[in-house]
Amino acid sequence: MTIRPQKPPEVLTGAPLDHDERVQDALERAFKFIAKRERTVAQVRARLERDGVDESAIAAALAQMVSDGYLSDQRFAALYAEDRRGIDGWGNERIIINLREAGISSEIIEAVVGSRGHADQVGDAIRVLDQRIGTKPQDGRERERALGMLARRGYSLEIAYDAVRAFERQ
Repeated sequence: MTIRPQKPPEVLTGAPLDHDERVQDALERAFKFIAKRERTVAQVRARLERDGVDESAIAAALAQMVSDGYLSDQRFAALYAEDRRGIDGWGNERIIINLREAGISSEIIEAVVGSRGHADQVGDAIRVLDQRIGTKPQDGRERERALGMLARRGYSLEIAYDAVRAFERQ
């Protein structure tokens, strides 16, 4: 599906809008954009810029949405990390990369991802091995396959090694 940016109202009506009307237009566009799922401030900003909304209206709309609690990079990061761990079985490294791409600050990423200790990450990785492989690795080739799968999902090699060893001992 191709998303086509909507034209600003002044293009459609021919009449220039005052600042309050431009902010209201930006808010309406932003609320439509966040209606189906959580978004970051950077994602909403990019969408409004793509729609041709002027910078002052974007800044005012984003400030209002953040202060009213409709936009929260902290909430986005926490929900995203939880979903990616639980649904996709991702490790911290892959989650960090994707949060950076979504425009989340390093401080927020550290607060969300850094809260998972070594034991929690190993437990997550063991659950992934149990769900995806099911049987304990019997030889070096199967161990390498399990390690590779965890590495591709974003687990550090240390976590992956510890998880495979623990999985074999179960």
